Amino acid sequence: MKIRYIKREDIDKNKWDSCVHYATNGNVYGYTWYLDNVSENWDGLVEGDYESVFPLVWNDKFLGIKQIYQPFLAQQLGLYSVNMLSQKRIQYFIEAIPDEYKKIILHLNERNKIDKLAGFDINPRTNLTLNLNQDYDILEKNYSKNHKRSIKKAKKFKNVIGGNVKPEKLMEQYKKYQGSKIKGFKEEHYHAGHRIIYNALHRGRGFISTIQTKEGEPLASAFLTISHHRMVFLFSSTTPLGRERNSMHLLIDLLIQSNSGKHMTLDFEGSSVESIARFYKGFGATSKPYYQISKNNLPFWANLIKKIAR
Repeated sequence: MKIRYIKREDIDKNKWDSCVHYATNGNVYGYTWYLDNVSENWDGLVEGDYESVFPLVWNDKFLGIKQIYQPFLAQQLGLYSVNMLSQKRIQYFIEAIPDEYKKIILHLNERNKIDKLAGFDINPRTNLTLNLNQDYDILEKNYSKNHKRSIKKAKKFKNVIGGNVKPEKLMEQYKKYQGSKIKGFKEEHYHAGHRIIYNALHRGRGFISTIQTKEGEPLASAFLTISHHRMVFLFSSTTPLGRERNSMHLLIDLLIQSNSGKHMTLDFEGSSVESIARFYKGFGATSKPYYQISKNNLPFWANLIKKIAR
């Protein structure tokens, strides 16, 4: 198996995106346009004539030392391939990561199953997804009793479904009501969010869903990407009035209802916050594991400086 390391500027964009598109485990995060919008620097490992690709998002902001990291807004990366996703193939790619990267933190996608990897720590993480390929009546039966009550309450208000909410307004609300609660979420990530939304809308790879008052005031808003029979719940926000009216409950219920019976998965991206995870599970979402691999080959003095800097 021949694996090449290729710098971003030398990557054949069409061949890379074609691999991600036709990969048995493709997702929206792996496309070149998406990677360009969530990172300043990324290169890639490529098998053959782009039969398999493996993005490496990196920076050298710490003392000029190159490190691979998992960017905000891209939950899972790793190996994409039109070939069989064996543990051996995944291992070959990880072993092909150049030694110049002294620290690696990488989230493999859910189809990248790997039990052990010499020199790496492997830690399971949890995503939450809901398969929508059943009738709405069946899906709705799996809602929690609290969610059913909340949706019934939300329907009593004079809601306007949809409406023209611009990406700027959505991200403004996300910043105000949601992003501030996420550790490490910075101004640059909001700008990345704007770019992702506009790029996805332009490509027909996403949509904005809203619940508003009759006066046009947003109560709950969400942006979802669409790719590989999967809708990813990427950004969402609820105003205080929307929270009072359970508007997000209604928004998600309508998404499920309008897409029920389709070969589609609603991907909530999981959450380490117990209350948020519980909220998604209330719609019948189930846990879907993926893996974080990590390795630290930073020099002793670099680790010491990092420790002192904290």
